[in-house]
Amino acid sequence: MNVSITGIGNYIPCGRISNKDMIEHFRNEFSRFLTSKDLEYLLYGLERKMSFLEIETRTCCESYEKENSVTMAVSAAEKALLNAGILASDIDLLLFTGVTNPFREPSYAILLAHKLGMKEVNCFDVNDTCNGFLKCIELADLYIQAQKARRVLVVTSESTLEWMDAAKENFQIKTVEDADRLMSALFAGSGAAAMVLERNNGKHVIQAYKEKASTADWDVSFLVSPLMQIPVKKIQEEKIAMYSDGRKIAASIIRDMPEFVEEFLSQQTISIEQIRYIFSHQLGRNITFALLNKLKVDIDKVFPVNTFKEYGNMGSANIPIGLGIAEEQGILKPGDSILLLGSSCGIKYTCVNIIW
Repeated sequence: MNVSITGIGNYIPCGRISNKDMIEHFRNEFSRFLTSKDLEYLLYGLERKMSFLEIETRTCCESYEKENSVTMAVSAAEKALLNAGILASDIDLLLFTGVTNPFREPSYAILLAHKLGMKEVNCFDVNDTCNGFLKCIELADLYIQAQKARRVLVVTSESTLEWMDAAKENFQIKTVEDADRLMSALFAGSGAAAMVLERNNGKHVIQAYKEKASTADWDVSFLVSPLMQIPVKKIQEEKIAMYSDGRKIAASIIRDMPEFVEEFLSQQTISIEQIRYIFSHQLGRNITFALLNKLKVDIDKVFPVNTFKEYGNMGSANIPIGLGIAEEQGILKPGDSILLLGSSCGIKYTCVNIIW
């Protein structure tokens, strides 16, 4: 890879939902479907999971009319363009990604281009779950190196609770297991991020990208419309189904990702001591620490900006938001070697090296 980050922008909604508020939300939503015994069992499990993952609050849009998936995406994109010192019309390619992308037709990217005032631009969506933003960086590099684009704008916007509120009438809750598999969404926060990428100008250079997928675990987590003919036996009659095996995902990351990271560093002839900061996709603070402990990483390298406790898991926006905040706070210095560690359902692992 040989591209530079010339502008970063992010948007964090002002709303916060505490663990107590989330438990009450869960109680109100599902009390009519479950027995009081089953409900209390689930709520106890939810409280234990939140404590284990060290989450305290998660971000949310307080009013969807004023703050929503689209307004967040536009705000983050405008900020990235401003920081890059260019206009929307200077962009040759716009890529949008996001787990909670509500659009199937047209693409979210073309709506975003319209909102930004782009009259003609190549644009499309990328679906790669929580790895989406990092995958877009790789695609941007390919377009730039092929001279099919000079400037690429990558945008993500995650608004999980907004999506859940809009889709909740389609969820079929018949058993305690049905309710339990929806709980993973309650750890999710909302936020948007954007990045402008151009040919290498000697600053903020993305030097290497590597990913690995373990297809045997493709169904460890999914969000599907099961009435279509898809090979999923874990759900049957629901119009929309969400399923996530959090323990298996965490165990796979802790078990398999360290070797992948070590392989990446070896191929790039980088030692872990040379890495100044590590930004990791945040499934949970202690899950990430367990991973990095296996890599024998100095704790000072990890989470120069820890967003998980307050913001929750923001899906594909986790890493770029953390990177943007660190840049705003002046944490990142010229020459710093930065490692981005992405993980996503599938299961997929990703490493990116940046020289700031």
